Amino acid sequence: MDSLNNQGFAECQRCGTCCKKGGPALHFEDQQLIDAGSIPLASLYTIRKGELARNNVTGGLICLPIEIIKIKSRPDDSFCMYYNDVDASCEIYDKRPFECRAMECWNSDKIAALYDQNRLTRSLVLEKADWLKDLVNTHEAECDLDRIQALVKDRETGDANAASVLTEMVNYDFHLRSIVTEKGKIAPDMLDFVFGRPLNEIISRQFKIKIEKSKTV
Repeated sequence: MDSLNNQGFAECQRCGTCCKKGGPALHFEDQQLIDAGSIPLASLYTIRKGELARNNVTGGLICLPIEIIKIKSRPDDSFCMYYNDVDASCEIYDKRPFECRAMECWNSDKIAALYDQNRLTRSLVLEKADWLKDLVNTHEAECDLDRIQALVKDRETGDANAASVLTEMVNYDFHLRSIVTEKGKIAPDMLDFVFGRPLNEIISRQFKIKIEKSKTV
């Protein structure tokens, strides 16, 4: 994470730099904000275990050893969805997450110390919603990213069965999302939290291969 210690200030300058890098990851301390409805599930997305993600402290991409829940960015850019660029303010400032409260851009030591500690997970967030937690666990089992990585390697060696299994997994992910929104009455904007980002997008971005999903049941 870039440090601005040499800029000669020790308080927030309301420049919006941290907000423009995307929404923060959530920690145990943020559970109460979710429970109170201050941060709705529809404003969150999950980066799943095994996905590549940027480490904002050390820089570079890492393969996540544990999932991360983050606040979404705006659809047209990388800015946190709660950033108001008219007056460089936060729309939920009084209820802002733990990372935002800990952020001191002039001294990155504080945020670096807590950055990967006490990460909030879907299992914790959905502790009182067993049926949703069961859906998450089922999806994780069927769309395991470690297995996908192995299948991608097999596909590259010409294994036609591996390619077929990858297509089946992408279709499963797509159809489960459709069923959950239609029959489970889950709002579409909650799907990126419940299941993470669509599997075909993850595979395309992470493994540089494109697998078309089927729209037929």
